[in-house]
Amino acid sequence: MSSKYPRSVRCSLPLWALTLEAALILLFFFFTYYDASLEDQKGLVASYQVCQDLTVMAALGLGFFTSNLRRHSWSSVAFNLFMLALGVQWAILLDGFLSQFAPGKVVIKLLSIRLATRSAMSVLISVSAVLGKVNLVQLVVMVLVELTVFGTMRMVIYNIFRTDYHMNMMYIHVFAAYFGLTVAWCLPKPLPKGTEDKYQTATSPSLFAMLGTLFLWIFWPTFNSALLTNPIERKNAVFNTYYALAVSAVTAISVSSLAHPRGKINMTYMHNAALAGGVAVSASCHLIPSPWIAMVLGLVAGLISIGGAKCLPDRLPGPPQHWGIQLGHGDEYHIWSPDSFLIWLLDFKKSIQENKACSKQDNFLSLLPAFVREKRSGQQSLLMYNGTRSETDLILKNKRLKT
Repeated sequence: MSSKYPRSVRCSLPLWALTLEAALILLFFFFTYYDASLEDQKGLVASYQVCQDLTVMAALGLGFFTSNLRRHSWSSVAFNLFMLALGVQWAILLDGFLSQFAPGKVVIKLLSIRLATRSAMSVLISVSAVLGKVNLVQLVVMVLVELTVFGTMRMVIYNIFRTDYHMNMMYIHVFAAYFGLTVAWCLPKPLPKGTEDKYQTATSPSLFAMLGTLFLWIFWPTFNSALLTNPIERKNAVFNTYYALAVSAVTAISVSSLAHPRGKINMTYMHNAALAGGVAVSASCHLIPSPWIAMVLGLVAGLISIGGAKCLPDRLPGPPQHWGIQLGHGDEYHIWSPDSFLIWLLDFKKSIQENKACSKQDNFLSLLPAFVREKRSGQQSLLMYNGTRSETDLILKNKRLKT
């Protein structure tokens, strides 16, 4: 679709983007250098494979995921690549400046690129709510502002709760969803004439959007396990994410066909519902002890996504992408809070059962504070992977020795 802006505006918008890119090049020249340590070279192949999977999710998955609008399909793919490339550069600098308080240059590692790609994906999720409403300069401002807010929020959460990279980045879904809705709400209204037809979908773009869904479905286990360093946690994250995705995909196809009057599969429902399981287990995927829990979460997330897509459009104002981003990334992510709490309780119960020699006075309330403290610091409940005992286990062991 050709631009409706005057020629002077069409020429100035790319110039602003090129000026910003020149400024980023100067920042990289003065404030960054590559890490040449041997440890980084040893894990190059494995780390690059994870980084490549994340890039495929961001460029192909999220790029085609939002291409179902009839008059905005190719523009969404182009803008997606533009925001991804710009966002990764800005996120690398921002994470480096925020993580090291002492003056000096920022060290660039493969982990830096992974974190930057994950951060940039928050913008790609948020832009789903403003497609067809913003120009190139507004997208640039949105990239810079959102990544700055997201990076600052991650550092604040890390300093207060001492969470690791995985837990910090798993807030990306709910943050991106509501940030995009906030930007859409702040845009001027009413929109210009002729804008409404941009929200209409067509068959061919919907096929491309389903292609993006398939890319995201394939690589979502890598997305949930990319920042986990422990091999056992990474294995659990991959398994649980896959089980949740498999069940949510089956649920999406079955319930979509059941909800249609003629028994047809609604691909619009499939876009979000097939991925709902991966979003639901994102924060706690490495903590889930059994596959049936992940499968139940995938089932519930798929039902919520289909039910919301069936009922919400008639009750909420605005174009479809407003409630679409809420269903795809906002609602399913809310499942993780009770999910994580139940997993904590199961883990706590296991620690009590394996220390049967504790006295009767060691009830739930007396040991729960220590258990919460160790979970807050990212430890495991019984035996941590580095061979040291957790706080809960040490308390029970000391009481057992005294008796």
